[in-house]
Amino acid sequence: MTALDGRRILVTGASRGIGAAIADAVIAAGARLAVLVRHQEQAGRGEDIVSVHASLTDPEATTAAVVQAAEALGGLDAVVNNAGTFRLGRVADGMYPDWRDMVDTNILGLLTVTKAAIPYLARSQAGQIINISSMGGRRVTSAEQGVYAATKHAVHALSVGLHQELHSLGIRVTVIAPGLVHTNLGEYITDPEIRSRAETMQRTWGLAPSDVAAQVVHVLTTPPDVHLIEIALASRRQPPPGAES
Repeated sequence: MTALDGRRILVTGASRGIGAAIADAVIAAGARLAVLVRHQEQAGRGEDIVSVHASLTDPEATTAAVVQAAEALGGLDAVVNNAGTFRLGRVADGMYPDWRDMVDTNILGLLTVTKAAIPYLARSQAGQIINISSMGGRRVTSAEQGVYAATKHAVHALSVGLHQELHSLGIRVTVIAPGLVHTNLGEYITDPEIRSRAETMQRTWGLAPSDVAAQVVHVLTTPPDVHLIEIALASRRQPPPGAES
């Protein structure tokens, strides 16, 4: 028997990067997997995976996608809210579409997925929610990080509230907060100078996405009476706050 034998797990933002690594890791551990992906062409990771297209910025489509995925799996035992967007820039130089996309995806998308999944998780014997946040959700290391970090601060606060709300239903809520990860290399950042700097830092100091995925599997395989509240991790190569230069 494998570690997650038969567990029904939904992962958002699973087309690449951290989400793809999580999907591969839970499948390898024996889970039954459904994934939500933003673009239709990213769907279809494999015949044994339920793949549903939905943009988390569309609440009605997202709710329908969660229901479709859960019904296809015959229920849900865990949700991994991984989907998010990473945009940096100073407020004075910022653009409203960047802010809106981060709020809609990182906060409202997470809430929409979670709300739709709660009835299924409540029927599980050991329901779990894992919210992928960021070390930026605990500290702001630069002015350019402020708005992004605010959305990740929100993920931490919402996770605490969900713990309080869902405790009586037996649903455990865990935040995983990685530091820099070698993933999208700043591709969504509008400012070319900030994008280049973010790419360099991710290449130099970033964790592999599989390192984050391993922590997800760790949380999912804890005994039912163990509730991991938060895991924060960073590459040994990443300098501590204030020592980045």
